[in-house]
Amino acid sequence: MATAYSYDDNARREDLLDLLTNLDFKEFQLVSGLGTSSAKDILHQWLTDTLKTVGHNAYVEGVDASYPTRTNPQRLTNHCQIVRVGLEVSDTERSLNQAAFNDRYAYETQKAMKEYKQDLEYAIVRGSLACGSGSAARQMKGIKNWLNLVTSQSGTSLSETMLNDYLQNVWTQGTEVNALYCPMYLKRKISGFTSGSTKFVDLVDRRLVNAVDVYESDAAKMVKLFKHRYVTVSGDTNYDLLGINEDMFKIAYLRKPQVRELAKTGDSTKGEIVGEQTLECYHQDGGFWTKALL
Repeated sequence: MATAYSYDDNARREDLLDLLTNLDFKEFQLVSGLGTSSAKDILHQWLTDTLKTVGHNAYVEGVDASYPTRTNPQRLTNHCQIVRVGLEVSDTERSLNQAAFNDRYAYETQKAMKEYKQDLEYAIVRGSLACGSGSAARQMKGIKNWLNLVTSQSGTSLSETMLNDYLQNVWTQGTEVNALYCPMYLKRKISGFTSGSTKFVDLVDRRLVNAVDVYESDAAKMVKLFKHRYVTVSGDTNYDLLGINEDMFKIAYLRKPQVRELAKTGDSTKGEIVGEQTLECYHQDGGFWTKALL
């Protein structure tokens, strides 16, 4: 009797797990974390104002009032940006018996929504203002381009003293940073700062903890630290550090992202995620952006 081998056994069933893993990164901390508001036009506008200069204020009894110099409210603007992510699945593909999902179109829709959030996150951080035309898309101004407190360190290594100086610069302008966004390299460097820090670890816990997720200084209390992929991207010189007061920024939606199926023109199902939104900045000194750190 001949030995039966598995190598050429056509009766073997395939071994395919009913599991699908997506290894791509997902980065939309700002999209999920910032407050939201509503836009009513493609040119979104809001007002900011300042108080009078502080000084001695003491009056003699019975005298007339005096009138300090007043500033007029300043109008700030940003343009609503249309973000779209399309998808298409053949009708044959939708009819197959597939592992991990019942409907390929539904699965691609979920992927497209994540991609939409990532593209919006990128625009919120790095967007450059463009008014748009019939042949050019409108673009929103992102956080980096809103901030006035911008410095370039030309390859200087980030120190704890420097970080506290940046935080103080924002405090001097009348607000406080409550969130830092930086690439992994700078996140690890900040986690290595030891000035005035104490870590309490249970003796039975054998884990080695070497990470800081909240930083506190004289100029800013309870600053959340986020590692972020879009603060520094390929092509940037060295590493950037972004610190903001998140209360000073909101995402204003003219059209919230929605899934819509497009007209059928062949033997496939087409759709897209589409939305229109912009970024509000209530205080242009409500954060800092430091370039080219090491």
